[in-house]
Amino acid sequence: MDAATRTVIDCFEKINQIPRCSKNEQQISRWLQDWASDRGWQNESDAAGNLVIRVPASEGFEQAPVVIIQGHVDMVCEKQAGSSHDFSKDPIRMEQKGDWLSARETTLGADNGIAVAIAMALADNPDIKHPPLELYFTVDEETGLTGVLQMDPGLLSGRILINLDSEDEGIFIVGCAGGRNTTMDRELTVEAVDEPLALLSLSADGMQGGHSGIDIAKHRANANKILARLLKTGMAVAPIRLAALSGGTGRNVIPRSCQARVACRPEDVDGLKKAFHAAGRLMEAEYRPTDPNLCIQVEMNGPVNGDCRCASQADTAMVVHLLLALPSGPVEMSPDFPLLVQTSANLSMVEIRDDRLQITSSQRSSVPSRLDAICQAVEAAGILAGANVCTNSGYPSWPVNRESPLLERCERLYRRLFDAEPTVQVMHAGLECGVIGDRCPGMDMISLGPTMENPHSPSERLYLPSVEKVWRLMVALLASFESEG
Repeated sequence: MDAATRTVIDCFEKINQIPRCSKNEQQISRWLQDWASDRGWQNESDAAGNLVIRVPASEGFEQAPVVIIQGHVDMVCEKQAGSSHDFSKDPIRMEQKGDWLSARETTLGADNGIAVAIAMALADNPDIKHPPLELYFTVDEETGLTGVLQMDPGLLSGRILINLDSEDEGIFIVGCAGGRNTTMDRELTVEAVDEPLALLSLSADGMQGGHSGIDIAKHRANANKILARLLKTGMAVAPIRLAALSGGTGRNVIPRSCQARVACRPEDVDGLKKAFHAAGRLMEAEYRPTDPNLCIQVEMNGPVNGDCRCASQADTAMVVHLLLALPSGPVEMSPDFPLLVQTSANLSMVEIRDDRLQITSSQRSSVPSRLDAICQAVEAAGILAGANVCTNSGYPSWPVNRESPLLERCERLYRRLFDAEPTVQVMHAGLECGVIGDRCPGMDMISLGPTMENPHSPSERLYLPSVEKVWRLMVALLASFESEG
């Protein structure tokens, strides 16, 4: 490990001694404030806890523009089954294996602690020449950009921002999608069974799932849509009534599993099972390239009586048709970046609870007007089904600025340093840059960072050689502002 990387990792290790799960950032924030005060640097927080540390310019850089280096201090706290680790007090135990740094039994917290470490190491090194710096450390990023959505834009005077929350060295992110969530709620006509009926259990499991933004272009199966197709097949064979329905685990997760129970006449059981099995095999084959472990099962649960409550046939049909009508998956591809999804939707969660149908859908687009359009389409389907529909304000997109001076500067320096061409991409997911750019007009931004794998899981690991490359780029980038002002 070279000296620069060692300095960054030493700083990262200090950060990892401090509990900093999302919504529990008070200790790390106080530590950062003390670190800044010890050096005589001004620091200020807003009501949400977002912190800015103002670092004076190096000699000769006093007239250069202020540069913001930004990352978030919170981390996703996940541990292996059986681990006794207590994130509220135990330090993250880091371990190096070859060129990779990981943690023992837990998430590493490189997302996004490594950004904080790089920013601190740059500011603290007297040999590094730099313009006036604002180290901007946000809170509660991992639970929905909550911290930055409450930012006080008056804390930032700079209009050049380098976000260090990207996870692939050599890739510059220059835009991101905005997103909103839509919830639907509809009362169902639910009746006690007053005739002999049979009960069938249907399940769709084993799908890959994934992030509903980053992974949506992979065209993986959505368990809620799969089960809706299965139910529609059954409706064409015989009358069925929904007794239970549940699928999906989170608004930003492609559902991996969905289950339902349906009641039918005893004489229709064999025909329904045959139709369900046939449709299941077809869908398993359809998704074999993307979801090889997709498994659709049908089981007989025996006869039911008055103790079982089922949705009416009409409301069962309404539920199935609504789930089929809701868009899910890539909707439009970007004309500027042909392999990038521009607009998407994800039928995230569906459940029948207390005689009510509850649905959550998440929509994303890098074009604000197209985000409006996909949200309107989702809302319209719910309204036609008689549901109460609510779409939140979400978070804004980060529009691509093809004339960005910061992007041109970073590309030029990267070519000079590494004799290679960086990749420029837009991310189909929400980033803090979208919010910051929306609240601070005229902000020139780029997102970059070292390579890491499996963030948000105990398998998270950081590629150490990429830390050294990001360090070299940042040193050169800051030094390049010397003659400006």
